[in-house]
Order: sequence, then C-alpha cells, then structure tokens
Amino acid sequence: MKPQSVSVFHRTALIVWVVVSLAAITPAQATTHIIQFGGSLGLTYSPNSLSVSVGDTIEWEGDFSMHPLSSTSVPTGAMSFHQPSGSVFTYPVTVAGSYNYRCDVHYSLGMIGSFTASAATGIKNDRASFRPQAFSLGQNYPNPLNPSTVISYQIGATSHVTLKVYNVLGEEVTTLVNKTEDPGKYSVRFDGSKLPSGVYFYRMDAGNFIAVEKLVLMK
Repeated sequence: MKPQSVSVFHRTALIVWVVVSLAAITPAQATTHIIQFGGSLGLTYSPNSLSVSVGDTIEWEGDFSMHPLSSTSVPTGAMSFHQPSGSVFTYPVTVAGSYNYRCDVHYSLGMIGSFTASAATGIKNDRASFRPQAFSLGQNYPNPLNPSTVISYQIGATSHVTLKVYNVLGEEVTTLVNKTEDPGKYSVRFDGSKLPSGVYFYRMDAGNFIAVEKLVLMK
C-alpha cells in the first residue's frame, strides 16, 4: 500500500475507525478486499462485484489519474467517495447495504462495479466516526470539462448547503445543491452540455463557510 496516495481525510477516517472498532473486530472477522483495474486488465474492475461484511475494507489499486473513481450510490448513512489521483484508495465499510461505483471516464464502456455489505456482529452501523471536522470545497474533476464534471465537498456540521455555478459576469447558471445535509463527504455532477465554452465559477455556502472555485468548459 502507498499511504501518500490516499487523501488526508480518508487516512484520518481510517485511523479513527481502527481505534474505535479494534475491540469489536478480530483479525479473523475483518477482511481487506482488493480490487484492481486498468493496465493489463483494461477497462474493468477485477473483481467487479463482491459480498463483504461491515467492518471489512475495500482497497482499489490502479492509476486513478487515468480512471478516476466515484461512488454512484451508497446506503443511507454511508460515506460517498471520489478518488481522482494516486494508485491506492482504501474505503472502510461501516454501513450494511449495496454500494455502486464507476470510472468517471469509462463507465459508458462498462467500467462499473459494486459490492454488498452485510451486518457483522459487534459492529455498529454508525457514521459518526467518519464525520469530517471541517468544511471544504474541492476542485472539480475533470477540469477542463467536456461536457460534465464532478464537484466534491465536505460538511463538518449539519448545515443548509447551497452549491451554485456562475458565469464570468456573476450571473447564476444553475443550482446544484440546495438542502440541509449532515456531516460527511459528498459529490455532485455538473453537466455543461447546454452551456457555451468558457470560464465558470462554483460557490458553496454552508453556515458561515463560503468557498469559490473556478472551472473551465471546453467543447
């Protein structure tokens, strides 16, 4: 494993999970499931479906700069995920249910995968250990985009969140998020297929937190 390729947030979440859950999980109960992709495997995940238990860990290994990874659906209370760079991404499974994910670039060619987690004795389906301690707005990926991109953000406390896109004149183009959200890490897709090429800005407001990032649409 190459820890430097995993985001600070996910490294922190993993450490917290180990400390909280160590007493409840024995080595025989917890398993790390490795999923490989790209290279000689082509546009696929191997394996592309898994049955796991709460308390297990999923580890993707490959070139995320060529195949950015995003969750497309997760159970209620689970943490969504997005990994656009590096070569290893680790995801601790804390909530039972079905998880689906894909390569942002090659999903239309069948590069998708899933895993189903069943509850494990002694493991609490609780997201609290993974709640981020700060608010943040990430740079969209890919950027420049044509015609869509993914914007990730992090919520540190339950807040009403708005995420809006503006043109260079400061005119609102679209609202991507306008709702109250619990602490966690989220992502949303922006589709610029109906907009002209150019520079745009997206702004996130959550409580007292405000952040603005720039994106470029090139057709």
